[in-house]
Amino acid sequence: MNVQLTPDFRLTADDRNFIVKERRLVDPTLAPNWKARLAANPTLDPSPREVWEDAGYYGYTPAGLTAALGTVRIKAAASGNAETLAEFMAQLAAETERIVAALSSGQLRDFDVKLAS
Repeated sequence: MNVQLTPDFRLTADDRNFIVKERRLVDPTLAPNWKARLAANPTLDPSPREVWEDAGYYGYTPAGLTAALGTVRIKAAASGNAETLAEFMAQLAAETERIVAALSSGQLRDFDVKLAS
């Protein structure tokens, strides 16, 4: 399973856990040893790259799935630029809709998840 929930979050699983993965952009030129590495190998690519890091593990149960999805929607909404509670709630609703759309794609048929608004 590799369900893209939002542009920055994916849901995967192993045999025991749901795993939330978060997208990060890594700029190698900001590494403390970049200049030394570049001097040793001038062909290194300085382009930023995308990596997906494990952001959380949740039990392989309906409650674990609900917790994982709740965490994703709150993190995604919190990363926005809301300045009022109303704006934050609107972002939270938008993230909830994105997640519901991802789940509606049929990739998680064995679970019944109800997200509170």
